[in-house]
Amino acid sequence: MACVPPEPGLNLSRDYEIETVMGQIQERGHIVIGIADDAYPLGYVDQNDQARGFSADLGSYLADTLKVEARFITGTSEQILDLPGQDVVDIAFPALAMTEPRVRTHQFSDPYYVSHQRLLVRSGPSPITSLRDLRDMAVCTLQGEETRVSPAKLDPSILEIEAEPQSCLALIQEDRVQAVTGADYLLAGLRLSAPEELVVTGDQLTTAGIGAVIQTGSSGWTAYVNGVLFQAEQEGVWQRAFDDSIGRGLGEEVAPPTITAEEAAALYPKDL
Repeated sequence: MACVPPEPGLNLSRDYEIETVMGQIQERGHIVIGIADDAYPLGYVDQNDQARGFSADLGSYLADTLKVEARFITGTSEQILDLPGQDVVDIAFPALAMTEPRVRTHQFSDPYYVSHQRLLVRSGPSPITSLRDLRDMAVCTLQGEETRVSPAKLDPSILEIEAEPQSCLALIQEDRVQAVTGADYLLAGLRLSAPEELVVTGDQLTTAGIGAVIQTGSSGWTAYVNGVLFQAEQEGVWQRAFDDSIGRGLGEEVAPPTITAEEAAALYPKDL
């Protein structure tokens, strides 16, 4: 079984009491969802200023289970992280690792995605397949990723350049670096710019759970969201949303998460 099963007896398809978050959303007729605009293709804003991506598809499915309209607010992952606690959104989907300090201060669902740090390299008959193949070469590391492993610390012969994603893409296309390293969903987004030229490869250097954020203390709402994520997996919604976004860039099959919020937080027990 993939996603964590919901609590026994949880019935998603029904009307809820007004005292519950679900009932308030149903009474209102719409749900407000925060989507990251800095995590293509996990979450982004298209040319028409519309929220798109893997997390937006899951948010729309959540709205469908409550039979309400989905309304989106977008911002950086850091910006939308605190919006549930400020009563601006009902739920947010930041592209941030579920560390123990973060889980202590924010109410998270179980992970809706588990990311891994990997490599983006040029495709070819003998591509680079691991950090060991990058000795004495240059690597662009995606800027701002707190859970990443530094290639230069693992192998001092590697020249490491830290930059934002589009700059890293330009560097590898210009052969100024031999690889880009970062979260797999971000590498998938870069590969979508040149799918025949680039490939995501290498070992999983890190593992990080990414979950939805809910207003603290809303235990019934958290259980409902976890139930929706489980149902999305059971009905194939999760897989279709993944295949239409991150999967197109990775070019690999990935199963839904199997870990809980507590297990994800335990991967990073200290401030990074």
